Amino acid sequence: MGVHDFRCSVCGEPGSYTCGEKTGAPCEQEGFGEDRAVLDLFFFAEKDAPESVEAFEQARGRALRVETKPFGYDWGDWEFEPSLNYREVLMGLGDEVGVWALQPFQEGGEGSPISIEIPGNEQVWAVNYCPPCRALFVDGESTEEPCIEYLRTVAENLRLDFKGVRSSADKPGFIAAVRAQAARRRPVPG
Repeated sequence: MGVHDFRCSVCGEPGSYTCGEKTGAPCEQEGFGEDRAVLDLFFFAEKDAPESVEAFEQARGRALRVETKPFGYDWGDWEFEPSLNYREVLMGLGDEVGVWALQPFQEGGEGSPISIEIPGNEQVWAVNYCPPCRALFVDGESTEEPCIEYLRTVAENLRLDFKGVRSSADKPGFIAAVRAQAARRRPVPG
């Protein structure tokens, strides 16, 4: 996959980084990010479906159900797993924030039907994460200290203040702020 195929709802265009913090070298983005993505799929009754990202953030508690699905590219077989119209599932039309409503497949259009079953009376909203953002900011499972350049990219994408983040000691507060923002797009416990 890569940068042109999807946007993460946390870091934007996923990238990979060379971290020089421990050696004193500058941190740098070295390339495209992941060939994998993790989507939270929110199924709404059509009559209750939100119409914008902001409305989605307010309405997510009304979702009938939420499914979390990993997607990725198998370079050996040269196909996406599971089989899907990947541009539709991994990046909505005009998507700028990694959150969008899946559109019904139109015969005669590009691609093929998506591999997600959507009942006729429901609408699905997708929230997309690259695996590193999912692990660190959503699941809280990342054990590696994130690179300062990666965190700067997250700050730019989410329009968060990054001026005070200069060292390892400053990272936990920033990570907590990102987790709070990401929580606005997570399933409502219940």
